[in-house]
Amino acid sequence: MTDRILAMPEPLGPEWLAHRFDESSRAFRFISCSREERASVPFLTDDYLPPREWQSLSQRDIQAFRQQAPLHFIFHSGFCCSTLLGKCFDLPGLASSFSEPLILNDIVGWRLRGATADGVAMALADALRLLGRPFPGDHAAIVKPSNIINGLAMVMLAIQPSAKAVVMHAPLEDFLVSIAKKGLDGRRWARTLFVKLRAQGCVQSLGFSDTDFFEQTDLQIAAMAWLAQQSLFGALIANHPDRVRSLDSGTFMSETQQTVRDVAMHFNLDLSNAQLASIVAGALTRDSKSGQRFDAADRAAEYGRMRPIYGGEIEKVTAWTHEVAAARDIAMRLPAAIAA
Repeated sequence: MTDRILAMPEPLGPEWLAHRFDESSRAFRFISCSREERASVPFLTDDYLPPREWQSLSQRDIQAFRQQAPLHFIFHSGFCCSTLLGKCFDLPGLASSFSEPLILNDIVGWRLRGATADGVAMALADALRLLGRPFPGDHAAIVKPSNIINGLAMVMLAIQPSAKAVVMHAPLEDFLVSIAKKGLDGRRWARTLFVKLRAQGCVQSLGFSDTDFFEQTDLQIAAMAWLAQQSLFGALIANHPDRVRSLDSGTFMSETQQTVRDVAMHFNLDLSNAQLASIVAGALTRDSKSGQRFDAADRAAEYGRMRPIYGGEIEKVTAWTHEVAAARDIAMRLPAAIAA
């Protein structure tokens, strides 16, 4: 891969994805990535996008780039169909969807390595402006960040004062089933998420010491990561009641078409019947990550097979988490539901 530094910004159109932030040089790296290629992968990360040449611009030079459309967010706590929701809106003439763009992860990593608050805010504002460049004819950019970004969600809404957000979560038992059925990889993912949330100050309000956390099981730690994110989402809704709505995966999967309409309305998108039909025939018939045929019935059946295997452990952890939530006044089911 070649890094070509541009002396002045060339006309990089929306097909040039703002992909990485280089904290050492404060430069932004762009890669050429078509709509079709973006739609073919679950996440806009190097794990899924093949290597290619990039073009690099300094933080000063990218000030020439202007946001071209409204930007909205899908924040999520993981394993809640948020990738699928984002893909629903990635339609020509409707919106361009950005699924877990790596540039935002870079900025969070920089923050965790000791960057100043002002430096992070400036880089984040630049990155969001660069992501606010949908493909021609689209009316908005919908960004579904990785959930390690949740610690910056309040800042992102402040940087983008006209942005609206949907905060998605799975019911706790579904979330724990998702973790457990992935075996060691799932449990390790949950611990990594917890560690990154802790480093951003997101778990301290749960009332446990580090020693307490160290003694907890994998699924307890997963539940605490889930609960910390519920607390974050509740604060987002309380601070921005006119801009943030909640959505749980159960409602999305059982009332899919109406939910898509409601989210489109929340994002000020004029969703036509033809576009909804395209979503129903396309994104809603496939697994958002593998691309294989998969629908709500398949998902319910899969979870039904897994529950008896892990049910005893999950039942105990769920009951315990309800007690923690009640003690810390954290809602297990978020208010301001999108379909309410």
